[in-house]
Amino acid sequence: MKKTKSSPTEKSHFLGHRQRLRKKFALNPTYLTDYELLELLLFYVFPRKDTKPTAKKILEQFKTLRGVVFANKSDLEGVGGVGESSAHLLTLIHEIFNRILLGQIQESASIMSVSQVSDYYKSLLEQQKKEQFRVMFLNNKNKLIAEELMYEGTVNNTAVYPREIVQKALNYGACAIIMVHNHPGGDPKPSRQDIIMTKTIKELLQKLDMDLLDHLIIGKNSVTSFRDIGII
Repeated sequence: MKKTKSSPTEKSHFLGHRQRLRKKFALNPTYLTDYELLELLLFYVFPRKDTKPTAKKILEQFKTLRGVVFANKSDLEGVGGVGESSAHLLTLIHEIFNRILLGQIQESASIMSVSQVSDYYKSLLEQQKKEQFRVMFLNNKNKLIAEELMYEGTVNNTAVYPREIVQKALNYGACAIIMVHNHPGGDPKPSRQDIIMTKTIKELLQKLDMDLLDHLIIGKNSVTSFRDIGII
């Protein structure tokens, strides 16, 4: 079967639309709708394709630009017309965003609020399909020394070893830590095991003159702070 060639009129309209959208963005990015921003971004993946239908499909699936950028690569590839290259570009933007957030924390003289930390971890963990247990190691002024993924598990369980966490804190010369893990099921309510493990680590740290500043659980669109709910 022979491929149908685009007519000169169709080609002119296609190129003209791209030029108009680029000009609109250059004039003022706020003039563009969410789907037009995605459409413009997809120009760099599909240099000779009308990207408007694909942009609209992506937004229909993930509802918001935040949902699009934070989506998993496999979920993005499941949207018709997206493909590996588009999913790769969008997840690349997400990774850049995560590093900007972490960089802001690293540059701070000290970590002063739960929201400062939770914004980073919501971006990093909210859409993860497996549990991750991560730790921030802080100095005596609550400045970030290091951040590590300590354990990764299944969709609803991660084995955590308190003494390994304490030993890592000693290795870094940390004076305090913040623990974070996600609940892929979406509910950030702490389990009985979460509470027992948190109290065990807190007690071990106190014996070494170190502090557990908080333990955050990241759910879907919500975060639980153990300090805020009075567990630590």
